[in-house]
Amino acid sequence: MGQPKKSGTLSQKQGILLLLGVYLSFGLSPLYWNLLQGVPAFELVCHRTLWGSLFVALYMSSQGLFPAFFQALHSRREVFFISLCSLAHLWNWWIYIWAVTNGQLLESSMGHYIVPMISTVLGFLFFGERPSGLQWKGILTAGIGVLILLFNYGAIPWVSLGVAFSAALFAFFRKYAKVAAAPGMLMEMLFTAPILWGYLLWIGFTGSGHFLTCNLRMDLLLIGCGLVSGIPQLGLALGIRSVPMISLGVMQYILPTTSFLLGVFVMQESIPPMKLLVFLFIWAGVALYLAGKFRNS
Repeated sequence: MGQPKKSGTLSQKQGILLLLGVYLSFGLSPLYWNLLQGVPAFELVCHRTLWGSLFVALYMSSQGLFPAFFQALHSRREVFFISLCSLAHLWNWWIYIWAVTNGQLLESSMGHYIVPMISTVLGFLFFGERPSGLQWKGILTAGIGVLILLFNYGAIPWVSLGVAFSAALFAFFRKYAKVAAAPGMLMEMLFTAPILWGYLLWIGFTGSGHFLTCNLRMDLLLIGCGLVSGIPQLGLALGIRSVPMISLGVMQYILPTTSFLLGVFVMQESIPPMKLLVFLFIWAGVALYLAGKFRNS
């Protein structure tokens, strides 16, 4: 694959400011998802896609962005990369929501700490970005923490690694797609719509769904899934295309740090000594990584 074309509509500084707000909102989102405990994670992902696509469609209509959407649909390249984004995001959201609603917020936080490291390696391999020596040391140090996590589990920690790889792959594929943020987001949601919306219809007919079967509060919360995830995701799609992969990696630490603090002080998840050791290695890797970034700057 060649170098993707730089086509972001924001300056790098604007993109960084936007991503600061995006990752902070994502980090605080577990407070919302926990209001929906008892609803299966996959059902929540389906509602996120349904109501999120309606929100994006309304936004695009108000901004006159549908011509760009239909133009992108005629490009096999755009459809290819956006479809990969869609699959990566579906994977990421399902694991993340499952973790948050099943007392595994610290596990997902650990995975999000690994995301910038993977993004940096991808930036080095495909975008010609050159991490410094300190950044490579940070990646290796965090990698030791991941190895400890693997040996401690005695099995693959699928929550942490699933969150990490799915989020990094989404950012990677989105860098190659030239379609603007909102049209690309709608394409992404519609790609999986036949399966996800069909599932909602099926559980609605069988009476196993939660929409229009519980109470008004539940219905509003399910509709809100599209807004809680859609607005930040729209900003994420726009910001990613305006910020280099290495800079993007620095921004991504806001999300896991916020989630970690929520997990410990709000949700009161326990931190066994071995898990704390893993976090210490990852934090040390983050410190080295950021030191290398600031030295380069």
